[in-house]
Amino acid sequence: MLKIGDVVVTMSHPGPFTIVDIQGDVLTIETAQGLRKVVRSANVRQLEKAKPASS
Repeated sequence: MLKIGDVVVTMSHPGPFTIVDIQGDVLTIETAQGLRKVVRSANVRQLEKAKPASS
């Protein structure tokens, strides 16, 4: 389940986006540079959080 603040990628533009709004199946995503896109949730993939290094 995607939520506001999750980091995602989309095939339509390079780089990571952060989800800033969710309206049903429609997401508003934004890059660190301020580029905003409105996309369907099926068109993004969530990036995995970094796992701690094993010692």
